Order: sequence, then C-alpha cells, then structure tokens
Amino acid sequence: MGWIDSHCHLDFDEFSEEHDLTQRLITAGCDHILVPAISANKFKRLQEFKNRSNRLNESFVYIALGLHPFFLKEHKLEDLSLLEALLENESPLAVGEIGLDFLLESQSHESQIHFFESQVRLAQKYKLPIIVHCRKAHDQLCSILKRLKFSQGGIIHAFSGSTQQAQNYIQLGFVLGLGGALTYDRAKAMHKMIKLLPENAYVLETDSPDMAPSFAKGQVNTPFNIPQIAQHISELRGETVAQIFKASSQNFKRVMKLS
Repeated sequence: MGWIDSHCHLDFDEFSEEHDLTQRLITAGCDHILVPAISANKFKRLQEFKNRSNRLNESFVYIALGLHPFFLKEHKLEDLSLLEALLENESPLAVGEIGLDFLLESQSHESQIHFFESQVRLAQKYKLPIIVHCRKAHDQLCSILKRLKFSQGGIIHAFSGSTQQAQNYIQLGFVLGLGGALTYDRAKAMHKMIKLLPENAYVLETDSPDMAPSFAKGQVNTPFNIPQIAQHISELRGETVAQIFKASSQNFKRVMKLS
C-alpha cells in the first residue's frame, strides 16, 4: 500500500541538490506529493519543479498555487491577477497555500483577510479546493468560508485545533492534515482529537522541510517520514498502518477531486 504526502515544499532550496529525490520517493512507496506555493515570485520555480520531477511519472507531483499569509509582505495586489491567469491556464490541483495567521502582528490581519477572501473567491470561481494555513484564527476563518458560501472543500494544513473546530471544518467539506506535531508526547489534545476523527476526515503530510517530527528533531524534514508518522496515528487509533495509508490516500483523492 502506497502513501501520499499531501503537503510538502520540495521546491525549496533545502532540496536543490537532491536530484534523484523523486525516484527515491517512488521507490520508497510514495504515490504522490502535493507541493503548495507560498508567493507569486515562487510560482515559476514551482511549475518548473513539477515539470522536472514528473518526467518519470507524469502524475507524481501535484501543485497548488496561492499566496501564503506568513509572506504577506511579499504579496502585491496584482499577484491576484497573475494567480487567476494561472488558475485558468495551468490547471493546478488546488489554490494554496492560503489562510490566516493571527500569530502575526494585528495590523496585518485586515490585509491577510483581504488576500484570503480574494483567493477563496477565485477557488470557488474555478471550482478548486483550497490548502489552508491557519494559526490562532480557526473560528474567524470558518466564519469567512461560511459567509462566502465556499463549497469546494480542501485541506486544513497542520491542524492542531480543538475537536469542535475539527468538526466545523469537516462539516464544511474539509479534511485535516496530520503531520509531525502529533508525534510529540506533549500533544495530548491533538492525540485525543485524532482518536475521535472519522476515517474520512484526515490526510498525511510533512510540511517538509519544516515541522520535523519528534523522531527527526533538528533534521531537515522529508516525505520519507510519512510511514513513521502513520505508525503513530495507527497506535492512537488502534488501526494498522495499511488502514491509515488507505484512508488518507482515499481522502486526499476525494477532496482533491481525483477520484
């Protein structure tokens, strides 16, 4: 049974010397990876990474295009027009990585909301799911999705909210990205939430090169860590790793409209 990394940034400089990375991942059992963009000035690099990586397997790398809230200072209003042109002509799998990060200074929140709402509207227009980054803003983000009547679903990346917030997202058609954070013993609330999740409500992810799991602390995170992350989930849920791989892959394909 193969596996999918639903969120990694293998186009980043940390992997620039890993020329055989795609082949090694395929050999290790990885079926697909999804690589989301963070800013408009990285769109071309990401597209080139996809084309280069997919020479061996044309559907191994999927990409999402979007403007990440953490990099707000890099974004310009005209980037939204560029994004729309690429959504129309380049057929990315999703719009992302987009969202709200209210750990950032409060004076940035209004601009964050503007870029997020604009991209949600584009995703609705082009009938694409979204890849969502959210810190300290789950309730506000859910409220925006409901107000805009967003109906395309997507993935809530690196979810670490409450069980109730998880349920709110599931009701809106989203699945939750589970990654390295859950491997830490201190993540008790997350462990409780994972035990209660329906099997159709999660996907596996790493956020490579960041968010290293406990067993790789201090190292560059990679998709090769997915099987061990799945092992942690299997122990929490009392299921086999094969069941975790199967559910997460089915959920990814469903929410990304591949099945």
